[in-house]
Amino acid sequence: MMVVKFCVVCLGVFAAFLLYDWIDPVDLSAIDNTSRVVKAEDGDWLYAQTNTEEKWRFPASVQKLDPGYIRMLLAFEDQRFYDHIGVDPLAMMRALSQMIIHHKIVSGGSTITMQLARLLEPKRRTLWAKMREMVRAFQLEWHYSKEEILAAYLTLTPYGGNVEGVVAASMHYFGKLPAALSAAQSALLVSLPQSPERNRPDKSVQRATDARNKVLKIAKEKSVISQTIYQQAIAVTPSRKIWTYPRYAPHLSQKLLSGASLLDKEIRTTLNSSVQRQLEQWARSKSDMLGKGTTMAVMVVRNTDASIEAYLGSHDMFSHQVSGYVDMIEAIRSPGSTLKPFIYALGFEKHLIHPNTLILDRETRFGDYMPHNFSHLYNGEVTVAYALKHSLNIPAVKILHKVGAGEFVERLARSAGKVKIPENSATLPIALGGIGVTMAQITQLYVILARGGASERIHYLPTAKKSDTPLYFCDQKAARMTTAILRSIPAPEGFVDSQKQIAYKTGTSYGYRDAWTFAYDKSHTVAVWVGKPDNATQLKRTGRKTAAPLAFEVFALLENLTPRQFWKWPDSYLGNSVPSGLAYFEPHENLDTQKQFKMLYPQNNARYRSADCSDAVVEVKVEDGKMPYSWYIDGEPRTIERSTALLSFGYGAHHITVIDESGERIIRTIWVDKPDC
Repeated sequence: MMVVKFCVVCLGVFAAFLLYDWIDPVDLSAIDNTSRVVKAEDGDWLYAQTNTEEKWRFPASVQKLDPGYIRMLLAFEDQRFYDHIGVDPLAMMRALSQMIIHHKIVSGGSTITMQLARLLEPKRRTLWAKMREMVRAFQLEWHYSKEEILAAYLTLTPYGGNVEGVVAASMHYFGKLPAALSAAQSALLVSLPQSPERNRPDKSVQRATDARNKVLKIAKEKSVISQTIYQQAIAVTPSRKIWTYPRYAPHLSQKLLSGASLLDKEIRTTLNSSVQRQLEQWARSKSDMLGKGTTMAVMVVRNTDASIEAYLGSHDMFSHQVSGYVDMIEAIRSPGSTLKPFIYALGFEKHLIHPNTLILDRETRFGDYMPHNFSHLYNGEVTVAYALKHSLNIPAVKILHKVGAGEFVERLARSAGKVKIPENSATLPIALGGIGVTMAQITQLYVILARGGASERIHYLPTAKKSDTPLYFCDQKAARMTTAILRSIPAPEGFVDSQKQIAYKTGTSYGYRDAWTFAYDKSHTVAVWVGKPDNATQLKRTGRKTAAPLAFEVFALLENLTPRQFWKWPDSYLGNSVPSGLAYFEPHENLDTQKQFKMLYPQNNARYRSADCSDAVVEVKVEDGKMPYSWYIDGEPRTIERSTALLSFGYGAHHITVIDESGERIIRTIWVDKPDC
């Protein structure tokens, strides 16, 4: 009969519990209100953001925590955690007897499940509150697994200030995730929730040490750690240092966090954490060089898959002096001369020019538009390759005029997105920077060039949807011709690129407002901008002198951090000859303007044969001109101080131009036959 009554009572209690559970279910939604993290490609943290309550709280996964920490926690807080159903009668009886004997609370009887219930519903410490905690503990055990309860507890536990959860605490006090902790670190994390503000090492090293050592002693007594580890751990003094949560790639991270759903707690990017961190440190070290009000923006793209490895919208986002909060990668600016290579690439594709085509660099009027070279000096007849290599303005405008400004802008927009054109009219000043584009857009164009004329869209999210058809600007031959020319540009002063692996182009906008360099090798494309976000002028800062050295420094940094690939095709891709019909860009006038000035030899269209498989040696002699003479061999200036010279030529067509002081000019074309050997 007693058994029946007992069973009836148990059934009644259970029914009451189910009714209560139905009427007032436990709410575990607090563990969903966690901080958000932007991560690098390898999972490293780049940027962290507080939750909606301005607390640092990150979700804890038991499988990702140091097992030694878990064992120490259970030994100290709840040794029978995996055996009880939310309430541990033995622990409660022990706590009650200790309180009676010592007339004070010696140890608590609350289980981890009961502590979680208290964290979910904080109340004053009363008998009624304790009873409610016990009921909530039963509810938690009824609905959730032990690992889920432990993970929730480790997510919500307070650790001082606005730091909650073991992940946030480990990052705050040790600067690392709690995947691998020392015994001293584990014990400190176990002790802190006992009195989060009192036991904080940054407030009192002594109290933190005492609380930690108490945990270590219990861990040793319960054989969680050995005597040796115990001795080593108590010898360690807790550090007062407080670590800040990561703030790397702030412009991109804030953009991603503001655009993503609050449910997206982790946003994985394509960024390389090592490159991003070192790039930011390097950029801050350049602040003195940049000058007052001036900042820099840098972007690094991996060419193999067009993924962005580093994103730096300003060298210091948190500097009001340089308006660092402005993301200059997305700001619309004048590109200066950085779009010239794409004018030439389009001309190559359309077979309007060849790198060895001769083009006249002299003052030229295009209707009411009359551009000038940056130096206000002119070179006469030069090769197309020479014109691009030296960023001459007149040849670029001439080629754009023939290519068509409208078609050029259409190609730009198709490859890199809509560009800003003054008065919505594509005109020739576009060649010299008369257009509005962003660094991201120009970088996209250079990635296309680096990949042979076509590429995927540059992206910073690994989940970015790939288009079925790649972005196309020009054919492979045109891209390689352009790259070969850009590879031939000498490295900035103080740098060496003996293997000519880096192709690059600089640009300076009107008023020195923007100093650009876009550089690429087989592996990476690097974009660098230096300027003032408010569009103010700078003091003679050019792309060549300011941005180019910075770009080469970035390449030096990359070489130490990432594998480097090399071009498989030579820089001699340009060849020495020129196709029939492309020898001259404009209808070839009789440019021999001599009156008395004469070239005695060689004769025009003379042919030579190389001897012993070496270059042909050609004697050149002029007379009756006004010295000094300006010599150009295949469009390249040559220092020759006399009226006669012996010059070496490889096989193919060559052009010799001599201009005397009065401006009289003689041009000769010669041919060197290919040797049989």
